[in-house]
Amino acid sequence: MIRYYLIATLIVIVVGSIVFAHRLAPPNLRISAQPSGTPTVETRAAGAPGAQRPFSGQGPWVLSALPDCFDEQSRASGPFAVLAAKLPPAQDRIAPGTTLSVGACTLIVRTRDIWVDRGPDRLRVPPDAALYRVAGHLILAVRSGGELEIRRY
Repeated sequence: MIRYYLIATLIVIVVGSIVFAHRLAPPNLRISAQPSGTPTVETRAAGAPGAQRPFSGQGPWVLSALPDCFDEQSRASGPFAVLAAKLPPAQDRIAPGTTLSVGACTLIVRTRDIWVDRGPDRLRVPPDAALYRVAGHLILAVRSGGELEIRRY
């Protein structure tokens, strides 16, 4: 009887090995098709040289994103209580409603925010933003909650 068990076990091992080896082999796939129709070439009309799509955005960084108009000299950020002493005096603040032209940019100072236009691009420094003019430089102060960010241009 043991002889029959050994033969059956050997048959199961051989058949199992063949099936297992077949499953691990890469498939022999050949895909072919006959093309039909007339090929077409896709063409795209290029815009004018140097033309770019307008962009918009907002954040305390927007003036720094326009290096042809504003050159960031320094930046400080941290808790308002720590940096409040570095704010310029209130009399140096540029009055809301003022429009400044700096390079190719037009900067519009509003009561709590600042808008910057450069051609078709429109960017915004969100509230609470204040712009100061000190010793020939622009100082941007943006308060967000308990944090203050001061940038000098």
